[in-house]
Amino acid sequence: MVRAFENKLRALAADEQGLSTVEYVVLLVLIVAMAVAAWNSFGRDVTSKLGSASTSFKSSVVGGEVQGAGSPTGARGPSGPRTIDAE
Repeated sequence: MVRAFENKLRALAADEQGLSTVEYVVLLVLIVAMAVAAWNSFGRDVTSKLGSASTSFKSSVVGGEVQGAGSPTGARGPSGPRTIDAE
């Protein structure tokens, strides 16, 4: 009984058929780990940039710096003709 178990263990150790699958799985895990790390770093930067752009846009619109955004040709709106300032 012990001898049969020993033989099975030796046969399992000598079998190289599943090694390439294991190598691919390890490689995939490493790639996913690197992608998650890059996404976390990149995601924070994107969120920060979008937040500052949104704040800047809101302050420009609320502050009255942007005029006539809805009528690029200067058509009459509820408060008269509008113009677009090119900066």
